[in-house]
Amino acid sequence: MISVVSGFVPIPGHPVSAAEYYERGSKLLDIKHRVMFTKEDVNGCWLYQYLLQNYPDDHAIQHAIADNPKKNTLAYHIVMAQKTEWLEAAAEMEPTADVFVWIDFGIFHVPGVTVEIIDEFLDRAESEKAIAIPGCWERDQYQYNDSWPYWRFCGGVMIVPRRYIASFNRAMKREYIRWLQETNSVSWEVNTLARLEQRDPDFPVWWYQADHNETLFTNYKAVKSDENLH
Repeated sequence: MISVVSGFVPIPGHPVSAAEYYERGSKLLDIKHRVMFTKEDVNGCWLYQYLLQNYPDDHAIQHAIADNPKKNTLAYHIVMAQKTEWLEAAAEMEPTADVFVWIDFGIFHVPGVTVEIIDEFLDRAESEKAIAIPGCWERDQYQYNDSWPYWRFCGGVMIVPRRYIASFNRAMKREYIRWLQETNSVSWEVNTLARLEQRDPDFPVWWYQADHNETLFTNYKAVKSDENLH
């Protein structure tokens, strides 16, 4: 059984309004598979609580900005870091599902994505031997640079078998904290995923080639190769 998981946290001042996000996210209700939604405030996210306890002075840390400071706020990075926590919460709430599929709440902003494409993708999704995540770049295609999003993984879609959810969440949290302690900086979720893959040879991820369009869904299975399992 498959459960789709998505979540939303309103961020004051974000360039996309909450109303626009709700309009996009509501389209997920049209897919035929079950969707579990969650909504929180920023201060309910695990990374916010960690920063509050360990970095009470906001000026003690930095966060990745690149060319979009209005979007790439600290609050935004905190919300992106919440995805695996939401997946683990969903697994506790839905004991009968054997695979959980994360889909970003705003996924219908991505070019080419339709309800039909998502349904066809979910029909193919299965409990695999690895976590399946689409990405733009081959492994080590570019030298890592934390000043910009590192598109080894796209981040908007993840297929996570139940048996990996808890360990995946722990591993992501450890990497966020390790990087924060080493650099005093909070980075993008996709950069954190890339670093986790580089640092942990046992990270059970199956990467498949995609871009920021409908191939996030259509290329799953269509391009599967055991060579991409790291």
